[in-house]
Amino acid sequence: MEELYPLLSEVVKSGGEFRLFPRGVSMLPLLCEGKDSVALVSVTEPKKGKIYLYRRPDGQFVLHRCMGVEGDTLTFCGDNQRILERGVRRDALIAEVAAVYKGEKRIGRTAARAKLYRLVYATRLGFCGKCFLRRAIRKILCK
Repeated sequence: MEELYPLLSEVVKSGGEFRLFPRGVSMLPLLCEGKDSVALVSVTEPKKGKIYLYRRPDGQFVLHRCMGVEGDTLTFCGDNQRILERGVRRDALIAEVAAVYKGEKRIGRTAARAKLYRLVYATRLGFCGKCFLRRAIRKILCK
């Protein structure tokens, strides 16, 4: 990711869209490694429920969902995680996700499917209810 950062930053700052194939399991079931990708664009006003690419102070790049905005800091959490990451500064944001690609099928933020998914994952449901919904959604999205 370190090698892609200058190009990604340039494309996004110039108003373009950068397609990224994320790695890891923190955003399951929305993003399945090796199958799905995201379209990154420049950051607008940070908002709860949107997904952002940001950089931690240790240099690690992270793609997680915003769970809250408190002044100049944000709270993030991966869809497949329970622990909130608080205190992320706005200036750490690199890009926001404009769309998710399931294979070659583009799913924009305004699609009904995306809105339903956000409703489940951007809210703090009880853990047991969330686990049930995660398993059901994972079976649908990660065949």
